[in-house]
Amino acid sequence: MVPYTNYNSFDERLPESSSMKAKIRTIGLLMIAILTLGMVEGLLPSHGVSVSPPVSFTFYFGGDTGYYSGSAMEAMKSHQLLQPDFFLNLGDISYNGTSNGNPPTGNEVNWCNFIKANVQNRLGNPNYPYVMIAGNHEDGHAALDGTNDGYIDAFIGDNCLPLSAFNSQLTAGNGYINFIGSGLCTESTTCYGKEGYFDYPASNPIARIITITVADTVGNVSSTSVNYNYCPLSVCGNAGMDAHWNWLTGVVSAAKNAGLWIIVAFHKPCLLPDLPEGCEGNGDYNGHNPNYQLETYLMSHGVDVLLTGHAHIHARSKQLTCLGPTEPPSDSKVNITYSQSCVANDGSSGVYNRGAGTVQIIEGAFSQRDDQLNFTRSDTNYFAKAMSARGCCWQYGNGVGNVCCWEYGNAMNLTAGNGLGMMTVNATQISYNFLPSGTPSRTVAGASEFTDSFVIKSPSNPGGGSSSPGGLSPWILGTLFAGAIGVAAAVSVLIVRRRKRSNQNATKSVASA
Repeated sequence: MVPYTNYNSFDERLPESSSMKAKIRTIGLLMIAILTLGMVEGLLPSHGVSVSPPVSFTFYFGGDTGYYSGSAMEAMKSHQLLQPDFFLNLGDISYNGTSNGNPPTGNEVNWCNFIKANVQNRLGNPNYPYVMIAGNHEDGHAALDGTNDGYIDAFIGDNCLPLSAFNSQLTAGNGYINFIGSGLCTESTTCYGKEGYFDYPASNPIARIITITVADTVGNVSSTSVNYNYCPLSVCGNAGMDAHWNWLTGVVSAAKNAGLWIIVAFHKPCLLPDLPEGCEGNGDYNGHNPNYQLETYLMSHGVDVLLTGHAHIHARSKQLTCLGPTEPPSDSKVNITYSQSCVANDGSSGVYNRGAGTVQIIEGAFSQRDDQLNFTRSDTNYFAKAMSARGCCWQYGNGVGNVCCWEYGNAMNLTAGNGLGMMTVNATQISYNFLPSGTPSRTVAGASEFTDSFVIKSPSNPGGGSSSPGGLSPWILGTLFAGAIGVAAAVSVLIVRRRKRSNQNATKSVASA
């Protein structure tokens, strides 16, 4: 009997030819080279994963910016904080008309020269984008509040601060504002200053900034003036408002579908925590308040931030999805009902999640100091933080006495003063900071100074980037995968050749027996 030998055992060492050893050595060296390249690529900064560099921009904003009644120093100090990329003036621009004992119009150029001296000339950039939005003081008539402090079309005229200075790449370089009007501004030759939007940066946009006029009639000729309000025909029964509504909802929807941040800027908010103002609607229509209809829509349809003025305070809301179940009559100061169900995030952490609701900012203490908070009105509870720049001498009952500020449900006695907003936007985050300007108007011994900041962050998107799970780039994964295939192939070749040689040896053994 021929003794049995297990030639297929992996433990059996078989002789190998020199050519076989050379092939195995070559394969091994190739695998080492491939894996080494992958490891080196992982250690070096990646420059080939993203086609475009990260986009980020910073802008400044504030309303009620004028310099009348002793506010020149405050207006100058706030304007001297402005830096690139652009500034949004949220209305009530100069107060340099009947409020200051001057004619209703004709003084706009004085204001524009003031801005050029303190902004464009200081920055060395004659085309710095100073974007304006009409407030009730420059709407062209005095019917609503008895004041007329210039006309918006004069502020944006060729001899003042025209759009043409910064709405093209030729004049403003890569930071230009590509403003697109609604086409519904029949009282004027332009919608700039009244109603439109621009995507920014124009060459690679990550945000849509929508500028509108709310609860106001604009025009210096009554027969052609336009009522800027937003309400569907089925609710308010007004065809003009319906046209503005359809334009706005279309612009918001398109921005949302494009994945852009959505920032809506206007002068008159419906939601306020101060004493004098209410939810102005420029009248009631079919029993409805258009401003309430507008903000309810914006808060429930993916708008990230509302930027407003009108109230001479600073305030930042909680993250909201609605304004409560009660629709207030126009100009009501008391009829908005607080509802906890409207609050997606109370803002106490300073971090909001994108898509959960809307954050409203009132930035009306740019240069003004005459307003104060109302701690007893229901809608004050919709705000995370608020501040009055009034230095002293509270004139009205606000519920708690001579106290300036509101923080997370508590009246706070802090050092406070004028300031403006600064916002930085990138593809995944909006960050905000309140910037104090000048000397505080109110100093409280032993108290800290009022501050405010927050961020809105996009939720993580594991499948949306160029990097693969675990942070490995496609090149690293590819080389590792190729290496694994090569090793498997080499092992397969060895097994096949060893089996073939084993069979040959077994045949020779049987033959010799």
